[in-house]
Amino acid sequence: MHPFMTHELAKIKIAEQLQYAERQRLARLAVTDRPRPIDIVKLGTSLRERLFGDRSARPAKPAGAGA
Repeated sequence: MHPFMTHELAKIKIAEQLQYAERQRLARLAVTDRPRPIDIVKLGTSLRERLFGDRSARPAKPAGAGA
């Protein structure tokens, strides 16, 4: 392969790696910057259901609700 082509391919590969690194940095930044409130009631309910199989922790649906 001609040295010029080797050099051009190397430049393209480096540019791709730099773009990938920038996308990863932006993705990490987007995840860490957003607020993440925790709904304690929902968390407690789902934990009880998973740990104890406790379906009574969930509020009952009214008689005409749902299918």
